[in-house]
Amino acid sequence: MWQSLGEWHRHLEERLNAKFSVEQRLAMKFTRLVCVFVLVSGVMFSAADVAFFAYRVRQDLNAQIDKVLVGGALASDIAASGSVMTATVRPYIRILAPDGTVLYAGDSFAGTASGPVDPFAPLSLGEGRYLVVTRAVRSDGRIVGYVQFAGPTGRSPHEAAWKLLNLLLTTLIMGILAYVFGLSFSRHTLRPIHESKERLEQFTQDASHELRTPLASISSSLDVAMKTGEYEQGIMAAKGQVKYASLLVERLLEVAQLDRVKVDLGPIDMTALVCSVASQNAESCKEREVTMQTSIEEDVVVEGDGLLLHQLVSNLIENAVKFNAPGGTVRVTLTTKALTVSNSGGFISPDDLLHVFEPFYQADTSHAQSGFGLGLAIVKKVVGLHGWRLNASSSAEVGTEFVVEFTPSHVQGRSS
Repeated sequence: MWQSLGEWHRHLEERLNAKFSVEQRLAMKFTRLVCVFVLVSGVMFSAADVAFFAYRVRQDLNAQIDKVLVGGALASDIAASGSVMTATVRPYIRILAPDGTVLYAGDSFAGTASGPVDPFAPLSLGEGRYLVVTRAVRSDGRIVGYVQFAGPTGRSPHEAAWKLLNLLLTTLIMGILAYVFGLSFSRHTLRPIHESKERLEQFTQDASHELRTPLASISSSLDVAMKTGEYEQGIMAAKGQVKYASLLVERLLEVAQLDRVKVDLGPIDMTALVCSVASQNAESCKEREVTMQTSIEEDVVVEGDGLLLHQLVSNLIENAVKFNAPGGTVRVTLTTKALTVSNSGGFISPDDLLHVFEPFYQADTSHAQSGFGLGLAIVKKVVGLHGWRLNASSSAEVGTEFVVEFTPSHVQGRSS
């Protein structure tokens, strides 16, 4: 039986998973918990309320009996005397002799037995709407009678049904509110996860597409070499594509590692770093007939990760040189507020500018320039890891400019 129940539960879970989204399933589980909590709390509070009310009624009834038992009077005397029973008390009192004979019974006890009765036997009056308290009357250590007092509990069957209906309605309303809140909260909470999943899927698709090209070229080069017998040429071509694929894999690993890297902050001399990277690209500028102009303030020190910042500066300057027209200019400016890298011949359209920081995106769709489209994606990740800001602008007249704005609290140095 338990195995059948387990299979049924798994089948139900599978159907729910297929029919509802993750957010909806989480909202339903949250709603279920809230409804159970409301129902259990309602039952517990109702039971506590009934018990407390019964306790209060019992206390009041005992107080009424104390008033009736004037100085321990005999039960027969109490029954015979009307002075101790006021008009308001008389309908709710019953007096019994020691043997259980009814000496007096108020209207509330109408319909009960008139002969000898057991004083402490359970007694239900008015369909349970009255609580009966029995007190033994003693004189000289012996029981001389019993006094019973009935008090209305205020709890009718209709009232109990109404309270049950009220609890169910409250549970329904709370369930609806819980579902709406849970759905909204789960969507808000899971949005970054969905976005991350979409980015991962897109990244995987782009990586597969980029790797497919060199692999196809390697296969083609080897096929040609086998057919023509020109092995050296085919192997060299394949080797070039293997090198390209290896570089691509390295860049992919760089991007992937940035998602889980721990930033090791420390004082970084940005002046020395930018000067070093600019010097390293001097030869590339000559090859492409590009002029580099630098304006670098001295003693600019920031709190950052040296390895990551080297990647950032290198990618910005290399891109500015690579995607520039012959005879163009690359400008590198460093202040205590920002690092600015621009070129004069790399116009990017407004539509392309929105996507330049996405992995594998290249504004030059002709792929006339070599590259993987990962450099600016790395720049954006490094800037985000440091809590800085990255802005990009481009125009046909001026060119393209990238500005990395430092957080003021991260800047330690000032220009001399």
